[in-house]
Amino acid sequence: MRVQRSVFSIIALILSVGYGCNMQQNNVVSQVPDVEKNIDFNTIKWYAARAGAAYDSEAEIKATFPDTVRVAQVGSTQVQYFLEFDTARKIQIVTIRGTANLKNIIEDVEYIESKNDRLGIHVHKGFDEDTFKIYQDILPFLKKDYAVRLTGHSLGAAIATLLMIYLHEDGFEIQRLVNFGQPKFTNKQGVERYHTLPLTRIVDENDVVPLLPPATLVNALHGGYEHMGDEVILLKGEEYIYLEQHQADTKKVEGFWNNLDHESIKEHLIANYLKNINSKLAKAEQVPYAARDVYLDRHAD
Repeated sequence: MRVQRSVFSIIALILSVGYGCNMQQNNVVSQVPDVEKNIDFNTIKWYAARAGAAYDSEAEIKATFPDTVRVAQVGSTQVQYFLEFDTARKIQIVTIRGTANLKNIIEDVEYIESKNDRLGIHVHKGFDEDTFKIYQDILPFLKKDYAVRLTGHSLGAAIATLLMIYLHEDGFEIQRLVNFGQPKFTNKQGVERYHTLPLTRIVDENDVVPLLPPATLVNALHGGYEHMGDEVILLKGEEYIYLEQHQADTKKVEGFWNNLDHESIKEHLIANYLKNINSKLAKAEQVPYAARDVYLDRHAD
């Protein structure tokens, strides 16, 4: 309970700092029409199952995913990852655990940007430090002739995205990254540099963490944080929303300030993501972003 209270205190502080400064964001309206996109939720579940398993012990991970060749905890926050080899398809899968303790949670909401000279972009300092430690640890075990898939939840999602960029720069073939509840990790220049990488972000409509750091916490020199990658927003039941990369940030900034009453930290849990994905396996319906409030009200408790 102490950790849970701390989570709410941290988020409340962030929101109180930002709310008065950004009411003008309420008037941001995107004129870009919604794009039709059929999402394969069985594939999304394939990634989500791994993101959930990353919270388990090494023995449990290997029992669930017997092709796992390494499980390790790295860095000052002891971020856990595991590595699988699919030898038949020559694919290596990297899964990174999300927020597991108060130190991880505080790292989620810190917003200090620093220049990564290797990548040539400004990035979230805490995420980058943990990413580089995982990168150094995992690199000797990776196969250069295997394609790479990555996934993660929360803090692990941000680290997975940065790790994808490191491996891309090393010449690895990045096949796909699907992550869940990812906070932002870079600014506009970083997004522009790496926007072609195959990232899909899965976001629960009521999850506050993907909106962190909020737009109010900007770095005067380097600009505010932005998201990269396409976005799939999970509503309750069968419905979902799809946003291309160029749509996602504008619409979600608007949504943050207009829908604060919907936000809840429990929606960030990977178990909630799995529940919402499972509800779309038999049938899934894409709905317009502009009509999301209708579906939120329909499924309100």
